[in-house]
This record gives sequence, C-alpha cells and structure tokens, in this order.
Amino acid sequence: MGEPRMHQDTERRLPEHVTTPLLTLITTRSMDEDYAHVARQRAAAGQEPPAATRPHWMSLAAIAVLGVMAAIVAAQTDRQAEVDELSRAALVDQIESRRDEVRSLQRTVGELTRSNAAAVSSNARLQELLEDIDNRVRRAELLTGFAPAHGPGVRFTVANPPGADVDSEIRDEDLAILVDGLFEAGAEAVAINDQRINALGGIRNTNRAVHVNGRPVNAPYAVSAIGDPRTLQARLLQTSQGQEWFALVDVLGFVVTPENLDDIRLPAAPERPLRDVIEVDAEPNGATEGEGSTP
Repeated sequence: MGEPRMHQDTERRLPEHVTTPLLTLITTRSMDEDYAHVARQRAAAGQEPPAATRPHWMSLAAIAVLGVMAAIVAAQTDRQAEVDELSRAALVDQIESRRDEVRSLQRTVGELTRSNAAAVSSNARLQELLEDIDNRVRRAELLTGFAPAHGPGVRFTVANPPGADVDSEIRDEDLAILVDGLFEAGAEAVAINDQRINALGGIRNTNRAVHVNGRPVNAPYAVSAIGDPRTLQARLLQTSQGQEWFALVDVLGFVVTPENLDDIRLPAAPERPLRDVIEVDAEPNGATEGEGSTP
C-alpha cells in the first residue's frame, strides 16, 4: 500500500521542465537566460537588476506563430503522405501494366520466332525443290540437246577406207548405229562434226553426202560423246549396236581412231518448230478429210 502512494507523490513533484510544453519551455528558458544576462551586466555596472516582469506580448505572438507553423507543417506532412501513397499506388499500377505489356511482347516474340523458324524450314524445302527442278531441267536440256554441254568423254574419228568406192563409204545408217550404241553405253550427249544429235534431228544420206540435222557433214566424221571415258568404250562393246558397229568396221575397213578427252564441248541442237496435228471426224466410209499438219 505504501508504494502506490510514493508513486503518486513522485508524479506530483515532477519538475517543471518535464510537465511544461516544449515550445513554452524553449521560449521561457530563452527569455530567462536573456534576463539573467542583462542582470549580470547591470550588476557589473553597479546598477539595480531589472524587476521581474511578465513575458512580453510579442513573445506570446511568436509562440502562437510557431504553433501555427507546426500545425501547418503537420497538415502538409499528412497531405504529402496521402500524395505519396497515391503516387505509390499509381506507380504500382504502371508497373503491373508494363509487366502485362512485357508478357504480351514476349508471347509475340515467341510466336514470331516460331513463325520465322517455320519460314526458314519451308524456305529450305523450297530451295531443295528448286535445286531439284533446276537439275531436272538441266538434265532434260542435256538429253534433248537444246542446251550446250561440256564434260569428259570419248571422240571417235571415223574415216572412209583408202580407195573406197560408193558401196564401201560410210553411210548415214552406219553413223546412226554408232550413235545409238554410244547412247546405250551411257553417253549423255553426242554430236557429229559439231552437229548435236537430238530427237528432232536425224542422220540422212543425200546421194553420197551425209546430212545431220539437215546440214551436210564431210568425212572424216568426228563422233563426240560426253560420258565417263573410263567405261564408255568398254560398255559400247557390250551393246548390240556397238557390236554391230565394230563388225562393220572389220568388214568394210573403216578407219576409226578413238581418244579419251577431259573436256568435250558440244553446241546446242538447232531449234525446230513443232507441228500441230489436226484431227478431223471420219466419214462414214472410213475416209478422213483435212488430215495434215500445220507448222
């Protein structure tokens, strides 16, 4: 029971600087120190110390102004806190919005990456297809003779036997047998005296002259074939046309000089217009009218 009473007595005897408001205490102490300073100066000068007076009204006004300023600062602090909170909320909203935009852009980038990879793969397939088509076109041009060709191969120089008469001279069918044998042996392109052989051309005799693609060629005949020079002659001997050709050489005495070449250049065959066949209805007796061809 004694300790509470002592606690209450202690609270009653708290010093004035503990219970006095801070602003009042600062002002009062400042004024007291000023009065004490003035009193010391007057005592040193032998004058009477000034009588204690109440605080001047300007001091009270200063205290009031300080209080108002403190209230304003507190209000501004509260208002600034609200502004800061709103700014923080707006910044958080912007961050979330930008984060959603970044996610959307990342998805777009992923889709574009996949689309680009698919385009690259499709382009690679198309490139392979184009290369295959180009190779097929070149192969077709080579086989049909409508494009120049060059490569390794074999050249047969064929001459009439010495003192040959009309019956023992080289004729169109003899050269045709050699050409057919070369194609069967694996030749990719054949020419006689720089006249390319193809499906639209031909080898024909006109009297004693040989014509290739409608143009005369003279003996000795240079029959050039593009192919593998290591096997072309041997494979020619294995074909039926090749065997027939070498039999003619033995019987008729043709002078044949073969040689392997690293690079044979053959021109393209001359272009010839195709002809369109016109089909007409047959008459009751089976005859037809209007058969023919137009250039």
